[in-house]
Amino acid sequence: MENQYSVLTLATNEYTLLTGETIFYYDSAPQADQELTTIVLLHGYCGSSAYFSKLILLLSDQYRILVPDLVGHGKSTASEQSTYTMELAASWIDEWILNTGINNVHLFGHSLGGYITLAIAERNPTYLRSFGLLHSTALPDSDQAKANRDIAIETVQEQGVASFVSGLVVKLFAEPESQPTLLDYALKIGQIASPSSVIGYAKGMQQRLDRTDIIRNASLPVLLVSGGKDRIVTSEGTFAGSNQHTSCHIIADSGHMGMLETPEQLTLIIKQFLN
Repeated sequence: MENQYSVLTLATNEYTLLTGETIFYYDSAPQADQELTTIVLLHGYCGSSAYFSKLILLLSDQYRILVPDLVGHGKSTASEQSTYTMELAASWIDEWILNTGINNVHLFGHSLGGYITLAIAERNPTYLRSFGLLHSTALPDSDQAKANRDIAIETVQEQGVASFVSGLVVKLFAEPESQPTLLDYALKIGQIASPSSVIGYAKGMQQRLDRTDIIRNASLPVLLVSGGKDRIVTSEGTFAGSNQHTSCHIIADSGHMGMLETPEQLTLIIKQFLN
């Protein structure tokens, strides 16, 4: 893998969906034995597979790691759909995973990736062994959050993706002023997202359902990770729907970007959960 801050996406493989979109993805062990434990990581809004660059380095000694660029983000092409619902996004990831020929997947989603993860879990695919949310929530958008999505859409339409992302990324980190390298990295990654996908996912997130019951009634192991300094999703929001069997963790010094801010702690949590 190249220097973690030199590339804006790690994806080098590609799969073309039946609907025409092409998903590019990173695979740490494409020739691996099918019995090797496989982790699939889904990045968040205006992100890419590069969000997980540190995590991949820390996990790939024990696991096969697959990380796609979500449709319209990173290298992956955008869709002609005007609204990227969580169900639609789940169908894209479903098709991609099933056509990689792997089973027994541990699926972890960050933020938007977590919303998609829940939609996949609701579909009850047989290939999941566990799933988890990283700085995400099963709760639907509040009225204020929906209003903020409208502002995001208007900003992208009138000022472009770069302007919107510059206002977004400063909210993602616990201490953005002391993390200029990470802030700049997230900004550059966000700027390569297609305008139509940024708008499409915003509309889809506005419409997403309350999926707390998916966690509450899960027959699979569920991992929930929150940042103690997360200004996007509170710990209460992340842990909504959890029960006595859910594995819940708070990384005290992390904001919304634990995979970049506190990768060692997040890696330890994931390894303990899987083991």
